[in-house]
Order: sequence, then C-alpha cells, then structure tokens
Amino acid sequence: MQKKTRKNLISIAITIFILAAGFYGSQKMAAKKKSTVTDVVTKNERRKVQISNFKSGSEDNLIEIDGRLNAHERVAITSKVQGIMLPGTSVKEGKYFKKGDLLYAIDNREANFNLKAQKSSLLTAITQMMPDIKFDYPQSLDKWQKYLNEFDIDQNIKALPKPSNDQEKYFIAGRNLQNQFYQIKSLETRLSDYNIYAPFSGVVTSANAYAGALISPGQSLCNMINTSYYEMKAPIALENLQYIKTGQSVELYSDELDQKWIGKVNRIGTQIDNTTQNIPMFIGVSGKGLKDGMYLKGNIKGATLQQVIKLPKHIFLSPNSIYVVKDSTLTIREIETIKRGTDHILVKGLEEDEKVVIGSLAGLFEGQKVTY
Repeated sequence: MQKKTRKNLISIAITIFILAAGFYGSQKMAAKKKSTVTDVVTKNERRKVQISNFKSGSEDNLIEIDGRLNAHERVAITSKVQGIMLPGTSVKEGKYFKKGDLLYAIDNREANFNLKAQKSSLLTAITQMMPDIKFDYPQSLDKWQKYLNEFDIDQNIKALPKPSNDQEKYFIAGRNLQNQFYQIKSLETRLSDYNIYAPFSGVVTSANAYAGALISPGQSLCNMINTSYYEMKAPIALENLQYIKTGQSVELYSDELDQKWIGKVNRIGTQIDNTTQNIPMFIGVSGKGLKDGMYLKGNIKGATLQQVIKLPKHIFLSPNSIYVVKDSTLTIREIETIKRGTDHILVKGLEEDEKVVIGSLAGLFEGQKVTY
C-alpha cells in the first residue's frame, strides 16, 4: 500500500516539473520575439504626375490622304461586224498605241461588194428618172445632171439634190430614192466598222483576238487604258470635308519612287462608307512615272485653323476628355476636338494656365490627390 502511494507521488512530481519547464520556456521565447507593430507612423504618399501648359495659336491644316490610281479612261473594244481577222494585227498586252492608230482590220470584201451593188441600184434609178426631170421639172435638170456626173461608186455618196417644190419632192419620193440613199449611208457606216482604231493614246491591258480568227459581232477584242490621265479615289473623314472643295490642288507622292505630282480634286462623292464613316474623293492627276494601280499618299492644304491648341494623342481619356490638376486633385476636363492628326489632336476650350497631365495615365482616377 505504501509502495503504491510512493509511486503516485513521484508521477505527480514529474508532471508538475514538466509543466513548470514548459511555462518557463514559453515565457523565455515570448521575451525574445519582436513586435510586428512599429512605432513609426506610415506616410500617406501622393502619386506624382507630369503636367504641362499649352498655348493656343494658328496651325496649318494639312489633311493627309492616300489611295490607288485608276486610269480615267478604260475601254473594252468589241467587234460590231463579222469576218476574218486580217494578217498584220499586232495588238499585244502592254503595247502602246496612239489615238487613231489601226488596231484591227477585218475582211470587208463581202460588205464592200454589197455596198457597191446598192450604189449601182441608186445610180440606175437616177439615170432612169432623168427624162422625166427634163420634161416635168426642167428647173432642176442641171443640179440632177451634175449629181449624176459626180456620182462615184468607189466614194461615199453625197446628199441628194433638194427638190425645188413640193411636186418634185413627191415625185422623188415616189421613185424610192430617199430610201435607197439612207440604206447606202447605213452600209457605208457599217463598212467603216471593219477597221478598228485606238480611241485614245494608251496601253493594251489584254488582247483576245489574233490574225486568221473568225470574229463575231459583240466579241471582245482587247482592253485599253488611257495612260495620260489618272484618277485616285481617296477616303476622307467627314470632319475634314468642310475644308475641301472641288478644284483644290493636292500634292501627291510615292514613297517607293520618291516622286511628287500635283493633282486636283475633280469631285466629291455623296455615299458614306458605313464601316469607316468616310466619304470618297476623286483626284485627277497626270505626269511621268504614274501607273495604273499605283498607291499614292498626299496632302491637301485647308484653311489655317485659328486659336487652336495642339495636344498629343496619348494624353486623351476619350475623344473629348483629358486629365487636369486642380488644387492637387485630378479632374476630367471636357474639351472641343477640332481636328485629329496622326499623333496629335487640335482642340479648343482649354485655358492656357490649366495644368494638363501629359505623362502616363496608368493607375490614375478622377479625384485622386497628386503632386507634380
């Protein structure tokens, strides 16, 4: 019994010792631990921004444009007649022809023989009519005799003599001379269609007919463009339309060729592009080195803009707002946009003493306290 009591006392003593050692160790560790709370008061730092003042003045109003050249005259040449293309035709893609040069010659022998047959019929009819003219209308005999003497079957016929009175007019009509005359004139016109000439000076862009081929009416023979005058279609923003008028000069240039040309505004379209909200403008230009399809840039000088301020584009929050500093506080400032350039915007409505934020806008917000 005593032995059991002694064992319990020893266990209690060991437990008390362990608890006491643990408490002592925790107090020792707590004494060594540093406080995470500092006695130093945290400073309320303000964001530093870069500002600038801008003065108003006059600015050149250069409107930048670009576009591709297209030949002002472009034609697809087709045949109005049927026949065999004669040898000697040398129309090839890229070949230059002057206005009036012969492009194609189609065999016209059948049409020519038919025309001469019709002329012979008219000549016969006039000859048979001469005795009646002599007796019934002697006052007109000389002019009809002269017409008969000058009649040449190989030449284009001349107009019939005018009747001296109504009786003679009815007499001529009864002989069907007027009908024969106009049929012959129609055949003469048709005969001229067998030779096809260049309608203007230019270059052949495609050729579809060659010597020996059977040509049919309506068949495409070649395509030509006039290389002496071009038009450039350039989109223009609606906001710049007020500064442009028909007849205005335009300076055009090519970065690839390092050349410049002076064009003129021929016309301004009326249809607005739904996607870009631009309107087309057509500029006429001519000069050495220009080619169909060439890409050009240009500048149009509009009226000088007065009392405007030039601001860099990167400082804008929206098309019409910027940051300014008032009493060390960021404020959004609404302004009037006059004209947009490549890297700048011309505005009105900004005072010269206003402090405009020109640095990075990242992290800024209205009402923020700042320094500069």
